[in-house]
Amino acid sequence: MKVEQKTLIFSSIINLFVAILKIVCGTTLGFATLIADGFYTASDFITDILAIVGAKISKRRPNKRYPLGFGNFENIMQIIMGFMIMLVGSVVLFLSFYMSYHKPSFLVLIPIIITIILKTYSSRMLLKVGKRINSNLLITSSKESFLDVISSLTMIIIVFIGQFYVQIDKIGSIIIGLIIIGQAIKIVYQNILVIIGEATSNEKIEKALNEIFSHYRKIKLINKTIIKQGSFYNLILEINIAKDYTISNLIKAEMNIKRAIKKKNLKVRMIDFDIDSKTRS
Repeated sequence: MKVEQKTLIFSSIINLFVAILKIVCGTTLGFATLIADGFYTASDFITDILAIVGAKISKRRPNKRYPLGFGNFENIMQIIMGFMIMLVGSVVLFLSFYMSYHKPSFLVLIPIIITIILKTYSSRMLLKVGKRINSNLLITSSKESFLDVISSLTMIIIVFIGQFYVQIDKIGSIIIGLIIIGQAIKIVYQNILVIIGEATSNEKIEKALNEIFSHYRKIKLINKTIIKQGSFYNLILEINIAKDYTISNLIKAEMNIKRAIKKKNLKVRMIDFDIDSKTRS
């Protein structure tokens, strides 16, 4: 948890610096695309703050009232991030049609290059730490940072074209606005699917289930559905039982299976058994 918070705080500091650099330089040098991109980076700073809050709450321990824990709060915060980014993209797109445009100075390449260096480092750091500690928030933030790198590379092309065609600055600002909105829609969509309960695969869980059911001769695991909700998983296990297997034995076996699964610390919170109508002889 401390690693996640420290990483997000460091990322937010970079985003704040880059946002101010872009907006100030874009305003001073009269480059609208850089100003638009600066507002997007400012949204990154705001979403980093939301991410820190979301990460802290989502790691609270499950209780009787919330047996699945608070993992979904992490996804809720990401949805809020998505809508905020969408709003920023819409503002950038709107302003693109009303800004005045001039031939860009080559001096704007200085803040753009600084941005590329800082955001590339930030993106790689967030992705590396996010994968190491299995943090969706850090991985999402990494994607946002990398998008900033791509937009900065696009601006370099726009600066050179702008020497001959001034309106390219307007086109660049519009493109950035559309990219921002597209990324926001993707973030919202993916996290809504997770909250609803998205079927997924987990090699560790599947291996553990196969091992556990190998000890039961009269119970066969036909199919398993793994549903990810926040930081935890729900399991729907379709089983087939022998004809001579009694109800009392089945109840006892289900309790033992649940106990064995939870002992393996697989972040499984709910387990449902679905008994196949075809019994084995």
